[in-house]
Amino acid sequence: MEGDTHIFWRTGRLALLAGAALTLGACAGLEAVEPGTGAAINPESAAVPAVAAAIGDPGPWPTFASIPRLPADLRSPDGWRDAVAEQEADRLFIERNAAADSWSLSDTEAFAAGLRSTAAEVDVRAPIDAEMAESEAYARTLRARATPPPLPR
Repeated sequence: MEGDTHIFWRTGRLALLAGAALTLGACAGLEAVEPGTGAAINPESAAVPAVAAAIGDPGPWPTFASIPRLPADLRSPDGWRDAVAEQEADRLFIERNAAADSWSLSDTEAFAAGLRSTAAEVDVRAPIDAEMAESEAYARTLRARATPPPLPR
């Protein structure tokens, strides 16, 4: 058991050293992967002096003080909670209304009879010739009164 502990600590130290070496190597090689590092400047460009000045003096690193303040119109945690609750309620409503319906293809005669009785109560029927003629006369008078819109210029 004691030998296993020694092997663990030796391996652990080795892993820590390897991790530290990789981290330091990555930090040192960061300039190599940064875009634009070592890129050639087009000598015919009008921006050559500005680019050369920026390369020579890149300016100060940003500080934590330069982080902008939060906007005043951010939603509060209570507002987020209410919005999530409202969206969850909408989801439940949609799921309930889109759930499996209670209809089936059996007993269609009873269904049709129910619809016929509803239609009889409302007096749904095809229009007669006199009603169709009355509708056509009304449409003709509306067409005669209508004025077309002016032509576009």
